[in-house]
Amino acid sequence: MKRLITIVAVVLVIVSVQAQDIAYARKIMHKLTSPAMKGRGYVKQGDKKAAGFVVRQFKKLELSSFTDDYLQPYTFPMNTLPGKVELRVNDQKLRPGYDFVVSSSTPSMKGTYSLIFAPDSLYNDSTFALYLEGLKFENSFLVVKGKLRKHYGKTIPGLKGVILLTDKQPWWHVSNGAEVVSTCWIKGKAEYFPPEAKSVTLNIETEFRPSYPTQNVIAYVKGKTDPERFIAFTAHYDHLGMMGKRAYFPGANDNASGTSMVLDLAAYYSKPENQPEKSIVFMLFSGEEAGLKGSTYYTSHPLFPLEEIDFLINLDMVGTGSEGITVVNTKAYNDVLEAMRAINGEHQYIPEIKPRGEACNSDHCPFYQSGVKSIFIYTRGPEHTAYHSVYDTDKDFPFTAYEGLFRLLTTYVNTLQ
Repeated sequence: MKRLITIVAVVLVIVSVQAQDIAYARKIMHKLTSPAMKGRGYVKQGDKKAAGFVVRQFKKLELSSFTDDYLQPYTFPMNTLPGKVELRVNDQKLRPGYDFVVSSSTPSMKGTYSLIFAPDSLYNDSTFALYLEGLKFENSFLVVKGKLRKHYGKTIPGLKGVILLTDKQPWWHVSNGAEVVSTCWIKGKAEYFPPEAKSVTLNIETEFRPSYPTQNVIAYVKGKTDPERFIAFTAHYDHLGMMGKRAYFPGANDNASGTSMVLDLAAYYSKPENQPEKSIVFMLFSGEEAGLKGSTYYTSHPLFPLEEIDFLINLDMVGTGSEGITVVNTKAYNDVLEAMRAINGEHQYIPEIKPRGEACNSDHCPFYQSGVKSIFIYTRGPEHTAYHSVYDTDKDFPFTAYEGLFRLLTTYVNTLQ
């Protein structure tokens, strides 16, 4: 009986040591996605508010800092939408963020413009370019149903604006906000732009910030036996911000989920019983949505030598998981894939670990390009599909594989000590 009690006690200790705190993660997410954070973007200092919140968490955990305040300030150019964002089709008023989104490269614009509906054969960049040859649409908006990735957000000579129609919720991006073009680009729900519509009335107020001030937030736990070597957990805490005075983009999955897990990992490793052998650094970047600005700045201005990072794990959009996880860069690092699969095979933490090759689609990329061994993890599953929209909220947020992924990460990190 005593032996059984001892075994049970040991098991409980192991479980306790590995335990994540999903309640804490949800608390973090709720705060980061609240209206007070303004979408963690570039209107009303949303990113600065979020950074201040993260700093307070680091202070509570008594983490070490490379600077006086955990912050690494820097700037980048960004066109913002802090004022009026109004659109009417004929006499119907549409809601910004819900019924339409405006490209971040769009200039301020006010007036009524005629609508010209492009033929159905115009559905991609090639056909769009051919269609425009020799044509001019003075004071008009061209309405297109197609994918124009190469042209989107750019100046089209002779064209006042383009409205891209979609049957789905329009996604918003701010990665093209580093410049202001002369053509207004809008993505709108097709139901609000019937073929008989004759005109569109706009009142869009933009403000270009050539040197928008922002900051990365960075802390670390000092290792017990090898403090000059680092393992890094990274995520971006920023999101898209606000479109006008009311519409804000909460960014629950992208990427309050990754930020919450990084802070939970910081809380875990800050406990004396979990102090690692090597140092662990927690890097939370701004400017990811603007084009990996924060992580790119950091790799050019590191707070300690990049050569001292043995391994980096970037977490971005980790709120689902019913179908497992995808690990970017594991085709380059097959040893990482095999080790994680071995751990998962023994413990069954998550349904599947799917490999993926190189992709410059999150904050791991500047580190990988700088020679740091880096991976990027995101979860998979249909239980939360909102992306870059006003509907990416924390309401009924699944965090399906949160516990399993957390334990997979901590177990794997133990093998690196």
